Amino acid sequence: MKVVVFEQDGFESLYPLTYLKAAFELRCGALTLLEKVRRKFPDTGLRLEVRDALAGVTRETYGAAVLSGSQPALPDDDLLLISAGAILTAAPETYRQAERAAATQDGDFIWAYLKADTVRGLGAGSARELAALAADRLPAEATDDILIKYPWDLVDRNPAQITADFEASYAAGAGADPGPGVAVFGEPEQLFVGQDVEVQPCTFIDCREGPVVIDDGAVVHAHSSIHGPAYIGRQARLMEARVREGTTVGPVCRVGGEIEESIIHGYANKYHTGFLGHSYVGEWVNLGAMTTNSDLKNDYSNVSVYVNGQPRDTGSMKVGSFIGDHTKTSIGTLLNTGSFVGIMCNLVAGSSVLPKYIPSFCWYLNDRIGKGLGLSYALETARAAMARRGVTLTDAMAKLIEYTEELTRPEKMEKVKRDRRKAFR
Repeated sequence: MKVVVFEQDGFESLYPLTYLKAAFELRCGALTLLEKVRRKFPDTGLRLEVRDALAGVTRETYGAAVLSGSQPALPDDDLLLISAGAILTAAPETYRQAERAAATQDGDFIWAYLKADTVRGLGAGSARELAALAADRLPAEATDDILIKYPWDLVDRNPAQITADFEASYAAGAGADPGPGVAVFGEPEQLFVGQDVEVQPCTFIDCREGPVVIDDGAVVHAHSSIHGPAYIGRQARLMEARVREGTTVGPVCRVGGEIEESIIHGYANKYHTGFLGHSYVGEWVNLGAMTTNSDLKNDYSNVSVYVNGQPRDTGSMKVGSFIGDHTKTSIGTLLNTGSFVGIMCNLVAGSSVLPKYIPSFCWYLNDRIGKGLGLSYALETARAAMARRGVTLTDAMAKLIEYTEELTRPEKMEKVKRDRRKAFR
């Protein structure tokens, strides 16, 4: 059997998080969605199918052999087709018991299992086409599996996914002593401390409401607190941070201040004081000192978030900000409830809370959205930021950023024009 993880229509609804990465690379719990698939099927061949714009960076990250071309796998393979936004919750063997397809109550494809004869008979050229045919022709199955459709789905699912990932990947090694002078409330078996971890004295760890994972190479500075369920990623640093329940701090992040039920994907800085709640922060983001977001409206009504340029009701009262890769904020920046901030933005605090919708590559300066200093400047800034962590901006990623700048330029310029018209009224 081969496992084929593929992007289907709808990845745009996960913007700004999926401009520079596939949906299966997003993080929910301790792992990315793809890491969850690999953990569930460790001895099974894997193929990935992504949109054309991501082919270069996907090949660079996972290898050419894993990237699907015109065929998702050889025609003599049984296939388990999995949507890039899927989180599979059942035991691995249940997915190959019989040919069938699973979808959400709204009819969105999650996964399908097909025998090799069926694969040959359907004759589809891609996993996306094959999934559409399988959903139409195979028996449908009700499922408890999850499909991530919008950015807030990742945040809403994060507490439970931290617990699930702990039980599947970390519980067997839990119970280690975090070190002298560290206060741990709850069962020691709910705490995992990885290799080469430093937890300084006067740290408080609360495992009573869920597990805490402090992964390899992480450093927790004195006077930090961590409330489970929580995941602190590899080589991350907590700088007198208050990590509330339901929080994931990805690898090589620098985090201070207060964080609640949020995901910081990786290689991001929130070094100083400020509140981050019910949010997803992309890679290489830098949140300046006192940057704070709202995650609750004063009237307790549902929060709306811009999806594909239009506001959409999330159905939730608690929704924060969704911040694309490489965006920077100045000191004292105030982000609105349900904010959408694209990639490679530069936000300078104004006289009030920032607009809820800021397209990619925009600057916010003097209470207005502007077009910034151009693509070359943005790429040089990215190179400088990545070099500080010993990472190089590859040619493939640079080309993807250039493609994304061209893709998002019309919405950026329309927003800039609207702000200019407001300024002269």
